Amino acid sequence: MAQIADKVYRNAKVYSVALDGTETHAEAVAVKDGKFAYVGDEAGVKAWIGDATEVVDCGGKSVIPGLGDAHMHLGNAGKRYGSCSFSDIVPNPETDTPEGILKRMQEKLKAYAEEHKDDPIIRGLGWDRSWFSGGLQGIKRPLTRQDIDAVVPDKPAVLMSFCGHRLMLNTKALEEAGVTKDTDDQDGLIVKEADGTPTGYIKEPVAYLPIIASIPEYEFTQEEHHGFLKKAFKEYNEKGYTLLCDCHQVDKPYAALAAMAKNGEFTVRVTGVHNVNDETREEDLERAIKNRTKFDVEDLFTVDTLKYFADGDMSMLEPYLETAGAKAGTRDPLLWDKERMKESMALANKEGFNVHTHAMGNYAVRSVIDCYENAQEQYPNPKIRNIIAHCTFVTPEDKARMGKSHIIASIQPSWFTDAPATQPVMVAYWGEDVVRHTYPSKSLIDNGVMCAYGSDFPVNTAYGLSGIQVALTRRLVKLDLTYDLFKDVPAAMPEECIGLKEALQAHTIHAAYQAHLENVTGSIEVGKSAEMAILDSDIENTPADKIQDIKVLETVFKGKTVFKRN
Repeated sequence: MAQIADKVYRNAKVYSVALDGTETHAEAVAVKDGKFAYVGDEAGVKAWIGDATEVVDCGGKSVIPGLGDAHMHLGNAGKRYGSCSFSDIVPNPETDTPEGILKRMQEKLKAYAEEHKDDPIIRGLGWDRSWFSGGLQGIKRPLTRQDIDAVVPDKPAVLMSFCGHRLMLNTKALEEAGVTKDTDDQDGLIVKEADGTPTGYIKEPVAYLPIIASIPEYEFTQEEHHGFLKKAFKEYNEKGYTLLCDCHQVDKPYAALAAMAKNGEFTVRVTGVHNVNDETREEDLERAIKNRTKFDVEDLFTVDTLKYFADGDMSMLEPYLETAGAKAGTRDPLLWDKERMKESMALANKEGFNVHTHAMGNYAVRSVIDCYENAQEQYPNPKIRNIIAHCTFVTPEDKARMGKSHIIASIQPSWFTDAPATQPVMVAYWGEDVVRHTYPSKSLIDNGVMCAYGSDFPVNTAYGLSGIQVALTRRLVKLDLTYDLFKDVPAAMPEECIGLKEALQAHTIHAAYQAHLENVTGSIEVGKSAEMAILDSDIENTPADKIQDIKVLETVFKGKTVFKRN
């Protein structure tokens, strides 16, 4: 009786890749007590089938490990589900103008405000700074508080850009937050008019988070966060995900997640971070140490990593070109003093925390590598898994350093394609020779760098299998809102395309490794938690440009079905 499974999936094309690159091809799996008890052929699985065993015939279709999102912001789910969305505004950079796009934004905001007239505050998400900085016909037209006042004059309005690095406040929101002429502009992060009056445009979370925290009613209630988190779980389960790596702690959502994990409401595993900023680094580290296990619930929800922002705008080795206008000849600085960052990250590793750092520009990436190497020289610890998120620009020598120093690259397939609205702006900043090397993938892998793929949700939706397709093709997929406009744009840096094996690893076992869960999940192996996605096609024999059309029929978490397509 010990060999009688709770559930058997047979007539399948099981495909999984282990941490060491070993590929598993099997015909059936047996699940018992929430774990994989058998992975093998049809003949062998028969011994696991008893009268009470539920048997699922997969019809010769693929079964893959549950997907992992290695970089996302689950705590910000409310911004996706509880805000006015501008994400469906898709400009044509050759014909649209900033004024025209602003009008569409205002129309959406007006309709949303009327539908939510009883709300004390209006939140928005999804506008793109490139719309107003030269991405549309090269026209620059600043977005200001007056543009929002024209639609929402009588209550605070807080509109976050799609990337999460820009915020637009109307006059009422500035007043509620106490932001005036006398407020320190933080080296230009709080943009002001010539007379010192705030424009409402604020750069980077380090500047805007304290501001919006002081606006009454801005934060959602814990009950609202609970509802948003359930929606996020559902969205991710429908795309085959069973592991989410959150990368910015928000207190109420984290408390809600801990309660959900204890109450049996988890349909995914979640890992989280403690935030560390330059000005508050000592108290942030002290708080992280004190609250090291505050939110932990078994291996369902764990918080063992510290999150840093090395840059926001890209901190580059190359200065801005003359075509960048006022910025010409300058470079964007780091958001940290480098020596303080080096000391703080070393202390983080000393305390046993992984470090996960946002770094996009090649100077920021190099600086973080310097810090990680210093930390491991001072406090060598093979258990530490330091991560650089995004890696928009990485020099060849720094790719080699990342591989040698075992630094994980947590990167986003949805960004691997050309972005026609932002590319002209980037080219104007740094030139075609620099910009054409954005978002490497294969060259990182070739240098021994472990790549773990994420979405940066809610910046992007969870790409799921479409993320695998982008990694293979580096072309737009249907999930991209600009697909209809730019679906014929050639592959961006086709030499960076990778194969299915590497793409599946990056979406599964590498995400698990980043989370210290590689012995628990991330691959289909006997003894591991039964977490997998059953597909409606054979992914191994599907053309690369058709993978996005594959549907997830069922998602299994800890041996239980958490999503099943009707």
